[in-house]
Amino acid sequence: MKPIINSLHIYSRFLLIVGCLLASSSFSQNQLEELAGDGGILFHSPSGEVLASLNPENSLIPASLVKIPLAQVALNTLGEDFQFETHFYRNESGDLLIRGLGDPFLVSEEIATIAEVLSQRGLSELRRLVMDDSAFELNGDLPLEFNADDPYAARNSALAVNFNTVNLAWNASGNLISGEEQTPLTPLALEFSEQLSAGESQRINLGSDPEDGLRQGQQLFNFFLKESGITVLDSEFYHEALSDEWNLYYKHFNSRSLREILAGMLRFSNNFIANQLFLALGALSSGFPATSESAREVLHQQLTEIYGNGVGINPQSLLMLEGSGLSRQQRVTARGMMQIMEAFRPYADLLPEVNEVLRKSGTLTGVYNFSGYIQRPDGLYPYVILTNQGVNNRDEILQFLNRSI
Repeated sequence: MKPIINSLHIYSRFLLIVGCLLASSSFSQNQLEELAGDGGILFHSPSGEVLASLNPENSLIPASLVKIPLAQVALNTLGEDFQFETHFYRNESGDLLIRGLGDPFLVSEEIATIAEVLSQRGLSELRRLVMDDSAFELNGDLPLEFNADDPYAARNSALAVNFNTVNLAWNASGNLISGEEQTPLTPLALEFSEQLSAGESQRINLGSDPEDGLRQGQQLFNFFLKESGITVLDSEFYHEALSDEWNLYYKHFNSRSLREILAGMLRFSNNFIANQLFLALGALSSGFPATSESAREVLHQQLTEIYGNGVGINPQSLLMLEGSGLSRQQRVTARGMMQIMEAFRPYADLLPEVNEVLRKSGTLTGVYNFSGYIQRPDGLYPYVILTNQGVNNRDEILQFLNRSI
């Protein structure tokens, strides 16, 4: 009789444990549903086992999560060590034409380096400095908030300096100064300072007029050329496209590799860099001038090669129209995004790290997403959190997933 009683006791304990596990699982699922609503969630183990799933086929707005597949396409197409170029041309009149090719990181330090190189090549005097942004032909279909002065709304251009923004500040005496030591306060920056209240230090974009960005570039190049001992006789603004009268004088390769640029793009979710890269990818594959249409075609081809047929054009996996994530017409499912995260594992370290969790956010009004990897000794646990709702519960959902392992 005793063996039977012991067996019944063991079986009863087994049923109790199973019941507790089922109750816990049900509670977990209920909690996810309460936090995410109609959102999509997927959570995988390092080996690809599904640990949590909620509405994986729901098609939702990805916002900045699209920067991850954009980075993957760039790495696959161009390679980690790729460097953006800017070309310099001379003519018989003694002018210098600067032809931008979409470098997203043409910052003050880079311009100072270029000026030094030009000086070392024997350049001492120029008649005119000419700006050429004809490598991009933009028709206004990239999403931007033209009425906003925030840096995230900066306009894209084939020739843009300092992310098409100016950084302004006030010193202790109340005088306007450049907000960064490496950049002089240009006449154009002074004009844009009128948008700010005294003492209100911030970085602002250069507006919707493409010539303003080119003027800022021309003024910065003038400054650094002078610093390097090169005289520009005519400091007026000149804007022309490359023609047969010009001869290539110098090709400059940005000192930052593609990998470094992508790390900055993902860390700061820089929309300007993302769409510079989007346009440049199109041009580098199909030829200049770059257009959003040609860039989109190249992007879709590359997404299909990496992830399979239909990815990039199918809202039931990924519908991607541009690189920044500002477009509300783009769509992704949790299952489609998880496929991207599984493929992105080799580049996981490019994502921002917060409390040992690698994560990329995607945020618009009513859109609160996370995607990344939870780091554990046994490997990376990829997760996707898509919530398109009025309440931002993504942090609680991520904490919930983190505690579950």
